[in-house]
Amino acid sequence: MRVAQRHEVVPVASHLRFGGVLWRAARLTTPLMIAFAGRGWNPVFAVVEHVGRRSGRLYTAPIAARRTAEGFVISLAFGSHVDWHRNLVAAGGGALRWRGRRYEIGPPSLIDRATALGAFHPVQRLLIRLAGIDGFVRVMDVEVQEA
Repeated sequence: MRVAQRHEVVPVASHLRFGGVLWRAARLTTPLMIAFAGRGWNPVFAVVEHVGRRSGRLYTAPIAARRTAEGFVISLAFGSHVDWHRNLVAAGGGALRWRGRRYEIGPPSLIDRATALGAFHPVQRLLIRLAGIDGFVRVMDVEVQEA
């Protein structure tokens, strides 16, 4: 297991996962997903809030996350080259909205697949295996706030 240090992006997949088709579809549906992610009734999707590395602007992105005792496990469905991951590494953390609450989180650290899969529901584990997702990060809680 290797931990990503500040300003370091550790590649999980060297190519654009799923040939870019699913990635492009996800980009088109992001506004719709953000409307559903992070809500109190949605235990699967969260919204990560991150500050742009160059722009300094606040951005949001929907992600698949599971709560653990000390933070969250997040799947890197599109690899570690996605902006939200690179921005969290560069900034040393950000925030995550999950189930109606806002969590201040620290920087992401890569974790192995076996450890990560234990945090997910059995049905989600099956879908993760079928999709071939092999990259996961853990983010630790810094502070919890009501959304």
